[in-house]
Formats: sequence, C-alpha cells, structure tokens
Amino acid sequence: MFSAVEIISKITSGEITASEITRACLEAIKATDDEILAWQYVDQEGALARAEKLDAHQSAGRSLGKLHGVPIAIKDIIDMAGLPTTCGSPILAGRIAENSARIVDLLLAEGAVLIGKTVSTEFAFMNPSKTKNPHHLEYSPGGSSAGSAAAIAAGHVPIAIGSQTNGSVIRPASFCGVFGLKPSSGIIPRIGILETSDLLDQIGAFANNIEDLALVCDVLADYDSRDPQSFAMPRPNLSKAVAKINDGNQQTDPNFVYLSFSYCDELDSDTVYGLEQVQTLLGDRVEVIDTRQSTDRLLAAHKTIHEFQIYQNLYHYFDSNKKSLSDPILQVLDRASTITQAEFKEAVTVREEAIAFFEDLLLDFDAILTPSALGEAPLLSHGTTGNAVCCTIWSLCGLPAINLPILSGNTGLPIGVQLVGKYARDAELIETANWLVDFLQNENDV
Repeated sequence: MFSAVEIISKITSGEITASEITRACLEAIKATDDEILAWQYVDQEGALARAEKLDAHQSAGRSLGKLHGVPIAIKDIIDMAGLPTTCGSPILAGRIAENSARIVDLLLAEGAVLIGKTVSTEFAFMNPSKTKNPHHLEYSPGGSSAGSAAAIAAGHVPIAIGSQTNGSVIRPASFCGVFGLKPSSGIIPRIGILETSDLLDQIGAFANNIEDLALVCDVLADYDSRDPQSFAMPRPNLSKAVAKINDGNQQTDPNFVYLSFSYCDELDSDTVYGLEQVQTLLGDRVEVIDTRQSTDRLLAAHKTIHEFQIYQNLYHYFDSNKKSLSDPILQVLDRASTITQAEFKEAVTVREEAIAFFEDLLLDFDAILTPSALGEAPLLSHGTTGNAVCCTIWSLCGLPAINLPILSGNTGLPIGVQLVGKYARDAELIETANWLVDFLQNENDV
C-alpha cells in the first residue's frame, strides 16, 4: 500500500488515478478482511463513485485538495450521511446517519475517498470487538479503535481515523505496529461523533508514517463553536514541521523526560528492556523523574470523570436496552450512577492541577518519553483489549501523544514507544518524534 503522500504525488503526476487506488484498497480488504474483521461496513459503490468524480474533477483542470484521491477509513462512532453508524452495539444496528460529522466534511472538502466504517468496541468502551490483530490473528488489536488500527496494519488503506478517551488510539497503534497520533484536545472538532465524555473524548489518526499523520491531522484541525472543547485560535501546522524536516532543517537534539509512575512496575519485561535500550542510546538527553506519588490520584480522577460523563450520555440505554448491553458496560454504568456531583467536581479540579503541572514541567523538556502500552497485545482468548493505563494521564490532560512502532517482544508482536508533547504545540511533537525515529534507526541497535 502506498502512503497518502505517495498517492497524492502519483495522482497529481498522472501515474495513477483515484479510481485505480480505490479499487486496489477494496481488493486488499476483500483479500484479508474475512479473517481480520477490521471493517464494520465497506461502501464499495459509494467509494468508487466518489473516486470517479475526483478523476473527472482533475481531468477538468480544477484545483486538487490536500487529500485528493486518498482512501481513508472512518471509525464506526463517526457519522457519515447515508451510512450506518452502530458504535459497536447491536442496539444501534440499522441506524443510518442523517448528517455527516464535521470531520467527515473536512475530509471530503480536501478530496478524500471514504472507504467505509471500521469496527469500534461497544460504545468505544472496554468490551472486545470482533477484530483480530493482523500480525497474529489469535491476538487483540486493542480498543476501542480496533478496526482503524488493524486496517492500517493490514494494508487496507493508508489512513484511518479513530478516537481516544483513555487509550483508544495509542494502545491499538502499539499493538498493531503502526503510527498513531492523538492531537491536543480541542484541535479537532467532535460534532457528529459519539460522545462519551465531553472533557476526555479526543480524535486521532493511524498511518504507516509520521508524514501521513501530519497531513490528515492538519485537514481535521478546525474550530467549531458547537464543540465546547474546540478553541478559537490558530492550529499547529504539522505538515509545515514535516516540510522543515524534509528540507534538512532538523531541530537540534531534543531533551526528554521519563516519568516513573507506579504502573511502570506492571510493564512486561520486553517493554522494560526496550525502553531501557532507548534511554541508554539517548544518554544524557533523557532525565528520569519519580512521579509515583501522583499516579493513583491522576488515574482516579480520569476514572471518575469518564464514568460520570459516560453515564450522563448512555444512561438511557441502561434503562431501555439493558439486555442488549455487555457486562463490562453494564457494570460501569451501574457503578457510575453512584458518583456524586461533588466527586466529579473534585476530579475536574485534579485534572486542572495536572494540566498546570505538565505545562510547567514541559517548559524544560521537548517531550515525555513513556510506554504506549504495558507490553505486547493480549491473546483474544483473554477477553480484554489490554490495559490503557499508559495513556490515561495524557488523555486526562488532553496533551498531544504519538505512538512510534519501534520495539517488539519475544513473540514478535509490536511494542510502541509513546511521546507526549506540550499542549497545542503538536508541530514540535512531530519534529521530536521524527528526530527520535531517525536517531534510533541510525543507531540500529533497538
């Protein structure tokens, strides 16, 4: 599968057409998705019709968008007018979206070809989906953006859109061995997307390289006054950061901080070894700080906010469709019903204090170096999408985070390294991530 950047170049030069690349993606899906099950709905007819219109648009000599002809997958919690949006739940089977999400309109406006909807776990929460890990079909792809990560790893499309409230972009990117980016909270609007938590829901993307992530996230970055977290300020220009790198204007050696939270004791030995190797190679470019004493407080704050708000948004299903919900979500809705307004407000205060803490900390560092997940993907037979704890604090604070697929475990499955950057300075995170990937490749020891 070509990258998005390669597709745009080849279409622009006339080497291929949007229709040809769309057919290639549909053939790739047909060839392997019976086993992987990454797709909830493939809009073959609509995608081909869209590609033909784009080819005609180009033939007429009209302007081409930033994503002209690029096939993209959309997580099935995001509305696309005229297509199903089931949010991974039988409760919504047969539901057809009347309007498209804001980000769908943004993608279409720049010439993307939307292939269809990728599998989400039930209401983007914990219960495992049907999707399998393309690297080994007996293992989980993670969640909740299971299908989006798997579709990239399987070579079905060059870009897929997902979401993260806890660890739903970074963790599946780690398990599936692809790049995943969750931009800063408020940069990408969420109108027309399943809401589980106003304070925590964030949109992200998957690809096989950093340049494609920068390209699509720039397209998605926009202000929307209907989204209470969207801010009316200029967005970071990620593609400009990539162009700067490609022009040879690489940043000077960045410095990193590794925060030792309590959950680091739970890391698999392969993850510990890989991170130690990275830190050894970085040498005095990385500083280790013990943050164990704050771990439980931050994790508890995220849990309270998430559960309080997911109950607000999904309680009506609890009342009217209880028999159709899985045990994990029934348990959380039942537990969340007891959270008081005072407890929620206290958790929000902790969140605000954490945001201020990390803003001060990152004045002295370019990025936080941290694991993307505790280890390799779990077996599907374990009935879990994996522990999201390595992502929780960064989702709580809305900081930009990127998974770099640069490690592997004893079974040969991928293990990701996560970089977390300064809020709303995502372009700098892109530069730092690119530097680290190049540095480790040059060292050729990890």
